[in-house]
Amino acid sequence: MFHPTVAYRNCEHCLKYIYDEKTGKPRERHGEYFERLPTVPAPCRRGGCPKGTPENPKVLSPKNMQAYQHWKECKAVGQFPDDEIVKRNAAMIQEIHDQSKELKQIQMLGLMMTGKMI
Repeated sequence: MFHPTVAYRNCEHCLKYIYDEKTGKPRERHGEYFERLPTVPAPCRRGGCPKGTPENPKVLSPKNMQAYQHWKECKAVGQFPDDEIVKRNAAMIQEIHDQSKELKQIQMLGLMMTGKMI
């Protein structure tokens, strides 16, 4: 939620090809991706990727990803099971979701104030 441009990016693909960090998409021309040269290291090799590195990723564990997916499904239909673990997980995930929305609003205000919005 905090870094949508890299959230679903494949690390191995990013190591091989150059990405536009603003859009999160691989840079391309005529349907061909730009290969990354050794002189253009990937963001993770410069310490700048929020996902960490392929060797030491900062991602949700499979169990946490399953809990997050369950939360999204329950949220979509507006119905959660009456279960203590689900309630605890939902509270934590909702808090992070709310923080993400607040951060996006702050970033948007910052862009508006600096005149960098299109």
